[in-house]
Amino acid sequence: MHKWIFTLMLFCLSGLVLQSQTSYTLEEALAKVEEDNRSIRRNAIEVEKAKQQIKILRASGLPQVNGKINYNYYVAPPVSPVEDFITPSIYGVLIGTGLLPPSADPGPPQTFEFGFVPRNVLTGDISANWVVFDGSYLVSLEAARLYEAFTLSNLDTKMAELKANVTKAYLNVMLAEINKETLINNIGILEKSLAESQAIYAEGFIEQLDVKRIEMSLSNLQSELIKIDEVIALSKNLLKFYIEHPMDEEISVSDDLKTLVGQLKTDADIALLEFDVAQRPELQEIALGRALQELDVKRYQRGYYPTASVFASGQESLQRDNLFDNDELGLIPTVVVGFNINVPIYDGGRKKAQIQNAKLELERIDLDKKDFEDNMNLQFLNAKTQFLNARVSLDAAEKSLALTEEILRTAQIKYKEGVGSSLEVTQAESSLYQAQSSYMNAIYNLVNAKADLDIIMGTL
Repeated sequence: MHKWIFTLMLFCLSGLVLQSQTSYTLEEALAKVEEDNRSIRRNAIEVEKAKQQIKILRASGLPQVNGKINYNYYVAPPVSPVEDFITPSIYGVLIGTGLLPPSADPGPPQTFEFGFVPRNVLTGDISANWVVFDGSYLVSLEAARLYEAFTLSNLDTKMAELKANVTKAYLNVMLAEINKETLINNIGILEKSLAESQAIYAEGFIEQLDVKRIEMSLSNLQSELIKIDEVIALSKNLLKFYIEHPMDEEISVSDDLKTLVGQLKTDADIALLEFDVAQRPELQEIALGRALQELDVKRYQRGYYPTASVFASGQESLQRDNLFDNDELGLIPTVVVGFNINVPIYDGGRKKAQIQNAKLELERIDLDKKDFEDNMNLQFLNAKTQFLNARVSLDAAEKSLALTEEILRTAQIKYKEGVGSSLEVTQAESSLYQAQSSYMNAIYNLVNAKADLDIIMGTL
């Protein structure tokens, strides 16, 4: 029993370890962004909203039918004061014909309250309205379809930007880790050198100053190692942020930077690369934006067209003092049909100014497009040149590094044989560290130049 519990505990612990750290290749990190990302989901929501907007606009051009039921109960029905003009008229006729004596005159007419609204009024109404012709309706519908395409294009642009950020963050982790490897290797060499120097000093063959120099160099490298660990942690956090990996879980990068650099050093096709700016997703956005602006011009121009609509309404009304007394008057029907035509005549030049303003916006978009194309072509040429220069600089840095390593090795041999000084070794070590730094910078410049080139080419 205890054996099974122990096995289960080991299984759970191993699962926690595996879960706590995830390793990514650059391709896997980019794929994770494509699969699920909040920024991309937000844009997908905008695409769906654009689709719903099309449905809303399409519905506005279809017949609109509404029904309504209204009931009123008059606690105090409205009345009007009415003068009794009938009684004096009848008496006047009867007196004039001699049927009544003149003394029978009723006197001045009296005024009484006359109510013409029953206490209960129940009305049912159904109406339909349809805009038969509206010049701006079809334009708005077409613009909504274009906006959907625009949001889809914006989705591609956001994805390209996100992939660029992921690539940069991933490369920064790789560079920091290889820099750490170099520091660890140097520390190991110095620790060995310090142990040998301390032994030689104990025998009285070198001065304490020689040992102190090595100790100081070792201390500096150990400080740099602490700093590089912080850089790696920050770089990984940035990568986690872009790929939306939990911040409290460890990640590692599994691509080999040396393999990548080796490929970049021997890739001859880059010098022959050509750039087609039409492949950039931003250019499609600009084109769709221009098409939308053209529709805006058309929309204002259609404002000069008349609009026409037809309508129909049917109503039945029940008006009774006693709502449930069937002896009173029944339902009273009312039906009306008609049409409206609205003809714009004069608006003080408003639409003309709106059309001109929209056309000016078209001109600005054309200028922006040309600026974008020129800027992209310039960025491509610069990125390509920077990559080729970075490759030359890396070759030079490698040769310099190999030379400083040989100089240090020679200085250490001379020092051990007693024909060289510790100062020569320290100077050779300083030159080596400087050469290593230059070499790392050259690698950084090369991989970043390639990333910039891929970003511009849209090949990530």
